[in-house]
Amino acid sequence: MEEAVAGLRCVNKPVKSIAKTLGVKKDEIEKIIKHWIIDTEPFIENLIKNRKTGKKPTTDEMLKLVKMNVADLLKNEKVLDYIAIKRSDYHDRFMDCIRYKIDEMLKNQK
Repeated sequence: MEEAVAGLRCVNKPVKSIAKTLGVKKDEIEKIIKHWIIDTEPFIENLIKNRKTGKKPTTDEMLKLVKMNVADLLKNEKVLDYIAIKRSDYHDRFMDCIRYKIDEMLKNQK
């Protein structure tokens, strides 16, 4: 389920649309996303600590960037700028996508 939700968030779909597509309640989607936020926040905090941000990437740029594997994603300056700017926007679709990828990476490191 998480992978399906992430796949749709990564193509900029809203929660309501994802719930309809997957045939689940909106609350279930929001619970999955909240889990990603809680689990990735310490990692993200450390990742962007003291970062000076540049210009935020456009939606079209982000649609391309979030297709990268997580290692390349976390090395990309535009992505790091996006994270620094949008990390506290808990309704941002691309941040949900990035958080999912980080969460999967952290699970695989255990």
